Amino acid sequence: MNPWWIVLVAAFASWTACGAFLGAARRRGWGKAVRHDGPSGHRGKEGTPTMGGAAFLAASLAIVASVAIWAPLPAPPQLPFAPAPAGAHLLGSGLIALLALIAASALLGLWDDLASLRRKRAALDGQDASTGVLARWRLAGQGAVALGFSFWAVAAGHAAFGVPWLDLLLFAFVITGTVNAFNMTDGLDGLAAGTAAIVLLAFWGDPLAAALIGGLLGFLWYNAHPARLFMGGVGSEALGAAVAGLAIVHGDVWRLPIVALVPMVEVLSVMAQVSWFRATGGGRLLRMSPLHHHFELIGWPETRVVARFWIVTALAVAVGVASRGWW
Repeated sequence: MNPWWIVLVAAFASWTACGAFLGAARRRGWGKAVRHDGPSGHRGKEGTPTMGGAAFLAASLAIVASVAIWAPLPAPPQLPFAPAPAGAHLLGSGLIALLALIAASALLGLWDDLASLRRKRAALDGQDASTGVLARWRLAGQGAVALGFSFWAVAAGHAAFGVPWLDLLLFAFVITGTVNAFNMTDGLDGLAAGTAAIVLLAFWGDPLAAALIGGLLGFLWYNAHPARLFMGGVGSEALGAAVAGLAIVHGDVWRLPIVALVPMVEVLSVMAQVSWFRATGGGRLLRMSPLHHHFELIGWPETRVVARFWIVTALAVAVGVASRGWW
């Protein structure tokens, strides 16, 4: 099936699903809690419906599953300038493994979202309701999911170093890191959704990427500034898993830091801020992390931050795709 048709169908399905979800979220009070120490301009976003990622993911994955069942391809999709990947992920266990990775990551994100909602409703004194599950439990869950997919990837013949145990560790690290990177990028209206859609263009020709791009476009109808619906961890963590999984399947692990430059810098900014704070006993490298908040606090409007991060992402993806013809 032509990827353009997949994008169009997925976009319409996502637009419909997100609209229905928005109404249900408002009725049930699924409103996002905002960080108390965040930029003051974000306080007006308190209570905006969240977990919209569940809607666009359901629509996107339903479309790609339908394509795999009713319009199967005889061979793996050939990406521009890319060598043929190992294994046929649309027809065999590869699609199942990718969908399982995305679904498991979405469930972990949903767990965090629901924990945050419960904390907000309980109004516990001294606790930030914008946080959910403790980081160590989230990392443990993400690591288990990443290892499961990595075992499949190595067994299916996907490699980076060519040494099974090294490939296993690298793939697990890449998945866990990318999941958290996209989660950190989700902090401004349209930032994570637009960035992810542009990054997924690096895998144009893959029906899963096309379906997710369409799903994100439908979601952006509601998520563009001023956002009426947030994706939540259920969406951002699933997107990170999808990008990492596609990079592994298509042999693009070493190009992932290029095409996903913005999410990578976002998560590194958090790590640098925390490390510097601990090393100096309270010093700060940035006004606030992740990096997009730093730019807000030095005076950039939210829309300018988002637009410029999209531009950087588009340039990075162009370099990443072009590099397939270099090595």
